[in-house]
Amino acid sequence: MLRINPFVMGHLISAVMTGSIAGFFINAEAAFITGVSLAGGAVVSSFVCQWRPGVDAGGGKLWAVAVLANPIMIAALAVMALDWQCVVGARRGWDCVAAAMAIVAACLCLVPPLGGLLWRWWKARRAVSA
Repeated sequence: MLRINPFVMGHLISAVMTGSIAGFFINAEAAFITGVSLAGGAVVSSFVCQWRPGVDAGGGKLWAVAVLANPIMIAALAVMALDWQCVVGARRGWDCVAAAMAIVAACLCLVPPLGGLLWRWWKARRAVSA
């Protein structure tokens, strides 16, 4: 049977849940697209975390690598860097919609690694008590 590391499992489940809940505020199609997109980013991020620093690393280091290795986060940071005037409030209006969406995407990318760390902690706690 395939054994998936608890951090990776929690990261993926949390990504799907976070994306689906966030997208559901728009409509069902957006919930599906957002959930799948965040799950895809979590898959790439989990592969990077398994390679470096390892899924058994400390929580802070693992969270930082998982967030920064997510391609959605990288794209969101690039959009925010290009539209920096919108991010700091020097420019406003409809031209800043992409920057606003990038900020929301970056915030959504912060949550799934926390779910992975929480799942890993819960599984380790449960294994010790058993």
